[in-house]
Amino acid sequence: RDVMVAYAARSRGEAPAWAPLPVQYADYTLWQREVLGDETDPQSLISRQLDYWRDQLADLPDSLELPTDRPRPPVASYRGADHLFEIGADLQSGIDALGRRTGTSGFMVVHAALAVTLARLAATDDVAVGTVIAGRGEAELDELVGMFVNTLVLRARIDSGESFADLLARVRETDLGAFGHADVPFERLVEVLNPVRSQAHSPLFQVSLVFQNLATPEFELGDLSLSGVEIDTVAAKFDLQLTLVDTVDPDGGSHYAADIVYATDLFDGESVSRFAERFVRVLAGAVADPSVAVGDLPLLEAVERSFVVEAVNATAHPVDTAASLVSLFEAQVARTPDAVAVVGAGGEVLTYAQFASRVRRVARYLMSQGVGPESLVALAMRRSVEMLVGIYAVLEAGGAYVPVDPDLPAERIAHVVDTADPVVVLSASRDGVTVVGGRSVLCIDEVEVSGFSDAPVAESERVAVLRPQHPAYVIFTSGSTGRPKGVAVSHTAIVNRLVWMQGRYGLDGSDVVLQKTPVTFDVSVWELFWPLQVGARLVIAVPDGHRDPRYLAEVIGRESVTTVHFVPSMLAAFLGAGVASGCGSLRRVFASGEALPGAVAQRLRGELPRVGVHNLYGPTEAAVDVTFHEVVDADVVAVPIGAPVWNSRVYVLDGRLRPVPVGVAGELYLAGVQLARGYVGRSDLTAERFVADPFAGDGSRLYRTGDLVRWTAGGELDYLGRTDFQVKVRGLRIELGEIEAALSVQPQVAQAVVLVRETELGQQLVGYVVPAAGVQVDVRQLSAAVGEVLPGYMVPDAVMVLAALPTNASGKLDRRALPEPVFEAAVFRAPVTPVEQIVASVFTEVLGVERVGADDDFFALGGNSLIATQVVARIGAALEASVPVRTVFEASTVAGLAARLESHAGSGARAA
Repeated sequence: RDVMVAYAARSRGEAPAWAPLPVQYADYTLWQREVLGDETDPQSLISRQLDYWRDQLADLPDSLELPTDRPRPPVASYRGADHLFEIGADLQSGIDALGRRTGTSGFMVVHAALAVTLARLAATDDVAVGTVIAGRGEAELDELVGMFVNTLVLRARIDSGESFADLLARVRETDLGAFGHADVPFERLVEVLNPVRSQAHSPLFQVSLVFQNLATPEFELGDLSLSGVEIDTVAAKFDLQLTLVDTVDPDGGSHYAADIVYATDLFDGESVSRFAERFVRVLAGAVADPSVAVGDLPLLEAVERSFVVEAVNATAHPVDTAASLVSLFEAQVARTPDAVAVVGAGGEVLTYAQFASRVRRVARYLMSQGVGPESLVALAMRRSVEMLVGIYAVLEAGGAYVPVDPDLPAERIAHVVDTADPVVVLSASRDGVTVVGGRSVLCIDEVEVSGFSDAPVAESERVAVLRPQHPAYVIFTSGSTGRPKGVAVSHTAIVNRLVWMQGRYGLDGSDVVLQKTPVTFDVSVWELFWPLQVGARLVIAVPDGHRDPRYLAEVIGRESVTTVHFVPSMLAAFLGAGVASGCGSLRRVFASGEALPGAVAQRLRGELPRVGVHNLYGPTEAAVDVTFHEVVDADVVAVPIGAPVWNSRVYVLDGRLRPVPVGVAGELYLAGVQLARGYVGRSDLTAERFVADPFAGDGSRLYRTGDLVRWTAGGELDYLGRTDFQVKVRGLRIELGEIEAALSVQPQVAQAVVLVRETELGQQLVGYVVPAAGVQVDVRQLSAAVGEVLPGYMVPDAVMVLAALPTNASGKLDRRALPEPVFEAAVFRAPVTPVEQIVASVFTEVLGVERVGADDDFFALGGNSLIATQVVARIGAALEASVPVRTVFEASTVAGLAARLESHAGSGARAA
């Protein structure tokens, strides 16, 4: 305006007649400094406002992670584009009417609806948006040119169960509070709060909301014509900036002209267009009925809902509902009695007829002991032909097998056996197991079964008729209550899984499957049964062989194995050992148990081009696997877990069991024939995890997995992590709460927290403990005590003693503030013998530590079971010996391991 006044005056040959300004900008800055006061004075305005913001923004998440089309780059380019849309006159009128009824402004209504939209798309309950205020609260500033605008952070906590009206009331108070504490410059607020700084995104908030209610100035300057010129260059200061302009229509009405400026680093225009549609849909639903719970406001349009609920779950496929594991096996025995069925680790070879003969005799013996449908038999056996015979015999008798690792701590074994209450506990004499959980053990190779027939078992011989709904196996998994829980799976469930696998991947008589997965891990189930249902050959790996890459490569090459499974972390170790090139017989590699990195999958495809790499996903509670994906060239970062298998359904739901849009994180729920029957002896836990299916309408159930996933545009699932404290470490499912419980019950511990840390040595379990009053924690003793009640893979790799656990401003545990683990060496004693020196040098090389002494412990220095495979390979090469991985676990110090290996030196390493 000053320029226009000057132009008009000068064009008339006059001087501009400006009125003197009441204040200058310098006056304003001095006044602001005087009013705000000194931050060191707790009574000053600036101190009081800073205290408000410290409290208001305490524990604010570092960033709002919306679903994006591309990963966030490490440095934002600030390149942007905009998407224009309208909020029509009717909806604007509804916004104004709701504001009048609730004592709120249109800005507050829109802010609340935007917060709901962002919360549901980012799968969070804590949303911060930024807004700008003019800052011209004094009339004296009206004519003054200067920068008065300030930025405010508006935080909304979203409870999906509360009504929009209730949320709006809280947003009103939040916004008014922010406006009342708007004198702290945003730059100073960032300095004081000191959030995590990143060049990838703005601090404190990444989405901005701006209401623009200033009319476009108009000037009358005689013959001079003035018009606005749009600037094409759009800079994206934030991920998203939503600007609403109150626009007058030609008929005298009005609407909001809306513009979203978005970061093209992250979003495509189509995605932002969908975001705008969802925002308007939520806003319209909230205005139409403010009493609706915010978690129930409409987010998906009908077509998208149909896609994520129905189209992706069109998996119906005919499967023989009368089939069982027994009937499928017996049918194959009848088809190929003379074909080789089983090859034992020691070279023992059994045809289908020979294997079936042994199975049937033992089955009849078990039936004589009372084993039948709905009864359980525990197998405390290491991998062997006897173990396989035992498992098949239990099923043939009509019972369900319960695998028990004889190397687990006695207390854990006792809990498993007491919970399962088996009719019989089976083992083999070679395993040296005599008592399990206080019960005597029956050795399968010592039982006299020659008097029993080896003819097929007739249904009339069993205690009761074996039906498909009867349990086939019970596998115990880690439990959040501090105790493992037993999952009972029916024949129907696992048969569907196996028949799908055959239909998808098609084994035949030329195929060889390696049984290397521990039978306490549910992946073993398809290894045990699939090949012997279709005429293929099953090769049994030696106990602990699954940990040794060189042994695995040797047996794959020797037995011409075509089909094998790897946990992804073990697959990485296998590839790292440099032995994959000798596995040319492989045709199928299945991976499951944890997230499959794209780099690992692509390396395998590069080294073995003829191999199909298949990523599978499924919890123990749903018959091994329920989704599948074949790795393709595009899977370079993370590999999707894929689409559902036959007769299975998968849903990605929010906290109110509502489907989430494509690209949005939600919890994975499973449905269909593969669901487990439930947890043995835990009806309460079964009811908690297996819930009613709101989509089927037939009384069926959903299983709540606790896994966080999202849909891709192609109808597959990306795995993102866990929603609780359950994790997978090296493929094994672990409840961190169970480890914390084991630490906390120790007399020397007052508090305990366990985390999984990513270190240079891979995933490490780290325990943080606070000592009991007046007690000094002995870390080695504590680890040993935990090892007596938990399996070795659940014992923390490092335990750190803290004076207190770090807390945030709310007094809650601040997990991010827990220190990085420190792996300490023992008091140094130099290795003396040549073997000690070799072992110490290998430890130094593999673990990346500066110096290793004779008394240093492999695990105390940060080693784990995967790294142990590298250690034995290198030691074996140096000593020209074959070193079992188990040796490292039995003697983990340099001196101890060297002593065990003295006699091995020169005995001959495994063939490369």
